[in-house]
Amino acid sequence: MSREFPEPIVRVDTFSSAVWYRGKRGRYLIEGSRCGACGERYFPPRAGLLCPACLERAMEPYRCADSGAVVACVLDDLGFPAWGYGDDLPRRMVVVKLDDGIHVLGDVVDIGPGEVVGAGLRVRAVLRKHRREDTGAWVYGFRFVLDRED
Repeated sequence: MSREFPEPIVRVDTFSSAVWYRGKRGRYLIEGSRCGACGERYFPPRAGLLCPACLERAMEPYRCADSGAVVACVLDDLGFPAWGYGDDLPRRMVVVKLDDGIHVLGDVVDIGPGEVVGAGLRVRAVLRKHRREDTGAWVYGFRFVLDRED
């Protein structure tokens, strides 16, 4: 032990993509920014940037709404599987206007036979597995499911 290394065993930090990925803000929820001065909301986050509405640098994290309405939808059925999407083919990619006015791009999953995805349909965000990394760790993210009133 010395002044440089006060602990008897030196700690070695190794890089772990799973820890790095899970530590990133906004991976497990839809998170944007809100201006602390004027209240304007933005997605994706604008950390450290000026607010275009009031030109203040007062951005703070903001958790976006979890539900909204489909604005636009497209079916991705090119005929070959997109890497990492497994059984979720064909992909139904949508632009969703969340209940707080923010627009997000995502996929609608768990669609039953005969169910049609179109403009005006209510959806909510859920956390789902996307794919596996080369290290074997799961990559998670948000997707949308139909908002069924039960």
